[in-house]
Amino acid sequence: MPTMLPSVALLVLLLLASTVTLAVEPPPPRDLAFVNARVLTMTGPGALEGHTVIVRDGRIHAIGPSTQLAPNADDAVIDAAGRTLMPGLAEMHAHVPVPQGPNQPPGYTEDVLMLWVANGVTLARGMLGHPLHLELRERLERHEVLGPRLITSGPSFSGQSVTAVDAARRRVAAQAEAGYDFLKIHPGLTREQYDAIVEAAAETHIRLAGHVPVDVGLARALEAGQETVDHLDGYIHALVADPDAHPDAARSFFGIGLIPHARPDAIASVAAETRASGAAMVPTETLFENFLAAVDDMEGLEQRPENVYLPPELKTAYLARLQDAGAMADLLVGFLDLRKQLLAALHRAGVPILLGSDSPQIMNVPGFASHRELEAMVAAGLSPFAALESGTTAPARFFGAEGQYGSIVPGAEADLILLRDDPLEDIGNTRSIDGVMVRGRWLDRAFLDAELTRIEERYAAL
Repeated sequence: MPTMLPSVALLVLLLLASTVTLAVEPPPPRDLAFVNARVLTMTGPGALEGHTVIVRDGRIHAIGPSTQLAPNADDAVIDAAGRTLMPGLAEMHAHVPVPQGPNQPPGYTEDVLMLWVANGVTLARGMLGHPLHLELRERLERHEVLGPRLITSGPSFSGQSVTAVDAARRRVAAQAEAGYDFLKIHPGLTREQYDAIVEAAAETHIRLAGHVPVDVGLARALEAGQETVDHLDGYIHALVADPDAHPDAARSFFGIGLIPHARPDAIASVAAETRASGAAMVPTETLFENFLAAVDDMEGLEQRPENVYLPPELKTAYLARLQDAGAMADLLVGFLDLRKQLLAALHRAGVPILLGSDSPQIMNVPGFASHRELEAMVAAGLSPFAALESGTTAPARFFGAEGQYGSIVPGAEADLILLRDDPLEDIGNTRSIDGVMVRGRWLDRAFLDAELTRIEERYAAL
């Protein structure tokens, strides 16, 4: 293994040192039957009324009408009458904290994992990898740590981390050898550096995803096979006839300064290009909506109910970042409106849309932000079912794991959410969680509430 990576033994020690005891010991995986449920299998747009789903050995064993499918005598039974059972959600733009990171208390990594799970997030794609995440990925899979399945990038490729073409190639090879799942692209790369990364990634059979560096541009990123474009990065630039003719300041922060020059009539062709490339989109709308909220209603932003699950120092740092939002006030409304037009057009063109909120980042509380992101997608014109697809079947297809998770079908891993209310009627009903199953481990409302209370009380005492 390359010398740039700490030893596995050191990783384990660091992870164990950061652990905070759970309020209640989570139950082990067990055989269980949900009976009389409204089941959203996510294999089609409707729901199956009055159905039973049987879980055995951490997987979906059987599904059928409750009048015909009976649990075994030793199955635990949950009467789900009047409630909706759906697959767990994927957070496709996640940031897994590293122990003792800035502005965060000990145990924050485990808290974030728990907040995701408490909100029904059963898969997280880590977008800013660290050597510690390799061991964490395995510990999560073995149920030694409670949290979502983790798919992780390596440390990012940016203008700061890459200084030469040869160094970029070596960095790709090292991350592929270390076992990261994909490469994360950040801003600041030159076209030459980016092209070298793309070539080395193809040689080592590792995917790449993330931002679109300004010097690269959206057309090249799509041509190169970048598999996700996150934040709609590069899309505003692609709607401008000659983005390079504008100053660097206008092209920064995702091209917000280019809004007066953007051509909405170019959206359809850009969406078609994206579809032809095979790339998927992770919009992270909530991140940008938080900037607008800081201008329109800072007090409301500060007092969101879920903010009790933010460490005080981290919340202060987030709000400090948002103090600059006022300088963009004149552009933010048009920026967000154009982004929604882009998102709707990409969806209509058949581009895979993947649920990702960029949590935990600026006022995006882990898990809670995923529900805000679903609401933002519906506000952009997606149906509730299409929004749910973005966090269930679409990520599974993206990872080549259709039928393994992201849907309720026999053989799939039992990652499930039990909701009091139907999310197809109102996407906000994804918040009405009565329990979450993580690969066969059932966490009821009492367990989730105890964990949320533990986190809230610990942060209140800081």
